[in-house]
Amino acid sequence: MEYELLLRPFIYGLQIGVIYILVALGLTVILSIMNVLYLAHGEIYMIGAFAVYYLCSLLHINYIAALFISILVVGLLGIVVERFFFRPIREAGIASTVIISIALMWIFQSSAQILFGTESRGMLEVFRGGVTILGIGLSGSRIAAGLISIALLVGVYFFVYSTKQGRAIRAIAQDREAAALQGISINIMSALGFGLGCALAAAAGGIMAPILFIEPTMGIVVLVKSLAVIILGGVGSIPGVALGGLILGITESYGHTFLGYPATTLPFAIMILVLVFKRTGLMGREV
Repeated sequence: MEYELLLRPFIYGLQIGVIYILVALGLTVILSIMNVLYLAHGEIYMIGAFAVYYLCSLLHINYIAALFISILVVGLLGIVVERFFFRPIREAGIASTVIISIALMWIFQSSAQILFGTESRGMLEVFRGGVTILGIGLSGSRIAAGLISIALLVGVYFFVYSTKQGRAIRAIAQDREAAALQGISINIMSALGFGLGCALAAAAGGIMAPILFIEPTMGIVVLVKSLAVIILGGVGSIPGVALGGLILGITESYGHTFLGYPATTLPFAIMILVLVFKRTGLMGREV
């Protein structure tokens, strides 16, 4: 039926859009707090996916437990990366941080190719069955991915806007010097923000692991789409990230349905159009 052809991409777009929000939200937290464009963020997504894959496939750990182990371990990795790679050059300027990010991107990707090989692999189905809504079948894995993603986003929103640490992170993002004068530890909050950003990317990778093929280069495309989401929504705007992720997910889903492969250019087209006609994005400050 025609309405199914129109509704299916919308539903799938919402689900993938929530994943984009998770990854882009982690990237924008790091960018806002530390003024670091962390180009290795896609590789963090990849590491999260591989972690869940091996925890489930080799150690036979329950998927939900594996997902939260991955989030915790990769979040700690983010804290280590901030401490040893970005904190020493925090005042060195954006160029230095970009160079470090590119180096880490290649290190993570090359290490994954050495450790895991270059071939793609897929997980066994975790959530069996599915439901049919308005004649549109949704697999259990996609339903679970959407629900877990929404739960994580709600948790992050509560943390950022309702806790002392979240308010401190937002204060640093708005004015680092003023936050320091109020007694906020820049080092501690930067480490916490970097860890949170990496944990969100790992969560997105782990959530998509049962749905997509897993490979060492899978993070590059996700990074580009995350940048498109941030530019579309507005740099530094959490609501903008949410809006941008949904718009990109739905647009991309309809594009793949009606255009096929050329739809892969949509993130680039969106970035170009926004930068040309509205540099601040939909809800953010100037990029």
